[in-house]
Amino acid sequence: MYILDRYLIKTVLGSTFLFLFIILALYGFIALADAFKYVGKGNFGISDAFYYTAMTMPRRLYQLMPFSVLLGAMMGLGALNSNSELVAIRAAGVATGRIVFSTMKAAVLLGLFMFGIGEYVVPVTESIAQNHWTVKTHGATSVISDDAVWVKDQKTFTKIHSITADNSFGKVSIYTFNDDNTLKVSTLAQSAHYNGKDWILKNIRQSFISDEKVVTNTLKQARWPTLLDLELVDVIITKLEFLSASGIYRYANYLDSNNLDSSQYWLIFWSKLISPLSIAAMLLIAVPFVFNTSRTNNAGNRLMIGVLIGVSFTIANKIAAQFGLVYNFSPIFSASVVTLLTLVTASLLIRRML
Repeated sequence: MYILDRYLIKTVLGSTFLFLFIILALYGFIALADAFKYVGKGNFGISDAFYYTAMTMPRRLYQLMPFSVLLGAMMGLGALNSNSELVAIRAAGVATGRIVFSTMKAAVLLGLFMFGIGEYVVPVTESIAQNHWTVKTHGATSVISDDAVWVKDQKTFTKIHSITADNSFGKVSIYTFNDDNTLKVSTLAQSAHYNGKDWILKNIRQSFISDEKVVTNTLKQARWPTLLDLELVDVIITKLEFLSASGIYRYANYLDSNNLDSSQYWLIFWSKLISPLSIAAMLLIAVPFVFNTSRTNNAGNRLMIGVLIGVSFTIANKIAAQFGLVYNFSPIFSASVVTLLTLVTASLLIRRML
């Protein structure tokens, strides 16, 4: 059985990474063509377009992994079925359930691979890519939005006007309120940097507001007591889906502690945790189509079926996520419902096949 396990796992992994390479190559050319539109903007050149595209490839690999597993399983196992190898294996006394169990071991390996890429590789490469793009196209300033980034910390609201590539801040406005929500202190600093322990504000103008008067003073620099650290800065300026699960979890709790809406962060957090399970769902749903398909069925038909299932799965996941946000469904439900339904459907189909 060890030889059978190794052979089936090798077949699934080989076909999966083959399709992953093909799809990544296609997406890479598209991404490179898109990056070329920034050539000439600031200091962004042709070599920067290649570098930026290369740094975004791990993210594309992560996003395309379930789709590639589905196509790889259908084509790899389908080839075994077309060559009568699966028939020979069953004729040797190996139950269909045992063959399915062997192929699911490949799902475990692929799921761990996907989780590792999403947790440890993508956050790093995306940060490098975005920082490189920002420096080359906008000088030293990372443009977060048309206005600024707002951060709430208990009774303090902070407006960060700009963030540089080294995670220092440009102009920072800090508004501290009393318990009755009246403005207590207004602070404007021309810049802020992190010294490894604390944030240091420079060229500060402060206004202390009371019922009787407003007192204004200036400071050359001062320590800024805030819960905002460099990791939270990275969370704020990086697109949600590119963060590590631990980073999203930490920031979601940060939002909850300040009574801010964190539903979108929790949705993406649970989606990241459940994403390896989608590998198992895609591999499992491919099995019934392989075993129930005639050995004379060509690879084109299997490929078409795989594409339709993969596209439907992706669209259904996006719809479920949006419905969850709009109608305030549980984030874990919205993130897992399509994957769980796929697993249940695949299990029922395989049960009928056994």
